[in-house]
Amino acid sequence: MDYAIFSTPMGWMVIAGSSEGIAHVVLPVCNPHLALKRVFLQAKRSPGEMQKLTPSRFGTLPERLIAFLQGEQISFPDRLDRRDWTGFRSRVWDATRLIPYGETRSYGWVAAIAGQPLACRAAGQALHHNPVPIIVPCHRVIGANGSLTGFGSGLATKQLLLSIESGQQHTSVDMV
Repeated sequence: MDYAIFSTPMGWMVIAGSSEGIAHVVLPVCNPHLALKRVFLQAKRSPGEMQKLTPSRFGTLPERLIAFLQGEQISFPDRLDRRDWTGFRSRVWDATRLIPYGETRSYGWVAAIAGQPLACRAAGQALHHNPVPIIVPCHRVIGANGSLTGFGSGLATKQLLLSIESGQQHTSVDMV
């Protein structure tokens, strides 16, 4: 597994991947050491087990993530390392990738598209464990009543990502 750390206007991000594709994305944090700690924890590897690369080794993904955080409508068709994805989680994450930029869907919608319409809470749990936020835009999934519910990086981060997509001003320098 390889990784790259890079600075964005909102903080430090890390992406990690293998020959299979992108495996992890760490949302912006103010401290590069915290970003690295998070990717090692997510990947369940020690720093010695992962090789640091320049961000360009991940193609245009770092630039596209930065552009997204600056409010540009960006797509993420990147190949993902799905080796650790389980059946239902995989279907939930695939369904979530169908949600268009600037739009939201409910957990029920995601569960139904994933083939289990009564599994709203399980869909929420799957999204809580999403290893590639923004690429799998779990921030676009909201409660059936339109409320913001659940987000692994906190509701303020979810609101910030949604406000970026809606074109609203955002001034946060650190998402997490």
